[in-house]
Amino acid sequence: MDRPTDFYYLNAEQQPVGPMGLESIRKLVDVGIVDAGVQVCPAGEQEWKPLPEWGEPATASVGPPRVPPPPRSHPSASVARAAASSPVLPGWFPLASMIAGITAILTLFSSIPVLSILLAAPALTLGILAIRQNVIRNNPFTVTGIVTSSVALVVSMGILLLGHGGGFVGNPEAAAMERALTQGIEIGRDAAKRFPNNATSQSRFIASELQKVDTRGCPLEFRVAYQRNVEAWEIAVPYFQADNPLTSFLEGVYGGLNNDYSGIGTSNYQARLAAQNIDETYQQLKMTAVALGAGIPAM
Repeated sequence: MDRPTDFYYLNAEQQPVGPMGLESIRKLVDVGIVDAGVQVCPAGEQEWKPLPEWGEPATASVGPPRVPPPPRSHPSASVARAAASSPVLPGWFPLASMIAGITAILTLFSSIPVLSILLAAPALTLGILAIRQNVIRNNPFTVTGIVTSSVALVVSMGILLLGHGGGFVGNPEAAAMERALTQGIEIGRDAAKRFPNNATSQSRFIASELQKVDTRGCPLEFRVAYQRNVEAWEIAVPYFQADNPLTSFLEGVYGGLNNDYSGIGTSNYQARLAAQNIDETYQQLKMTAVALGAGIPAM
């Protein structure tokens, strides 16, 4: 039977623990406290071997081993075999957690809070894994990764729930304005795809589709500015339609017959004024939305 002062074993920090008997060490293995391949050495000796290789207890019991366990950076072959029996966390986990967490914080200032979430979630996961594996040498990286990713997750989720500063929850009017602006952007993209290089058809389509957007949940000031922009698109239709090569030719002919060239380029000038009116009313619409607490969707 093992005597309680016969052996020492190496803990997770490669420090000797004991003295105790082999049977006591085996009980620690049975309950999961110690790995089955733990390194064991008789008291007063210097030979470390995995627990299964010690079939019989040693007879000497004169204090802890004379030679300290090998340094972790230069393990003996037997220690390396024992370490291989349990999973080891890659050394880049803590650094990756910190970098992803900091990047997630920086992306909070962008217009895409979802990107911050996509970065923060894996950063937090890597940091938690590193903490659980007790990677002490990279602990500052791990802590930084966990802190930054947690902050990024909380803030980005708040931005999404609150609608970029307006709020699906806290400010429903701001959320309604943002939805209207987003639909307007989508309508503009759709018009460009449907009618490429045709300003007349684009403006007619945009004016018609903008009128269908539901702005009833928006503040009155926003709805007034929104309607001005819609009217600008409607007003621009005949001017865009008149701005064509045939009109320019007729203007030139008329000017030549009457020796009055002041009218040449009138149709193009009026079309440019109409486009300028569209841009000015849209800028006013965005300024009104911001003043009322809404965010401007990305183009």
